[in-house]
Amino acid sequence: MNESTDNSLSRIYDRALLLHGSRRNEVLTLAEIERYGLDSFGNSNDVSIYGMPPREWYRHGIRLLGRTAVECTRDVLGDRIGRDVASVARGMPSNKFVVIDPFAGSCNTLFWSRVPQ
Repeated sequence: MNESTDNSLSRIYDRALLLHGSRRNEVLTLAEIERYGLDSFGNSNDVSIYGMPPREWYRHGIRLLGRTAVECTRDVLGDRIGRDVASVARGMPSNKFVVIDPFAGSCNTLFWSRVPQ
């Protein structure tokens, strides 16, 4: 990663730059979001939000800080987590089981607990 240059084309938009580097607390441009997806995942549309690719959610006024872009659960993974939770929850008594996501959309880990009887 080369943060010392002003030429953004020479930077690698990866986890290190957006989570720990100079872009951590900065609002990313659409080009930076697309670059992060391309540099990190090989797909400029990888940072999708609620099923919308970056150009669409950006057009709707959604903006992300660098650290938030890294912390987002990718839609594909979020869908898989949701399906897993739903399959377990279907077999549980509805008044005995709770799924907690304390970070509401930016956490890759769900915390499960049983409700005390």
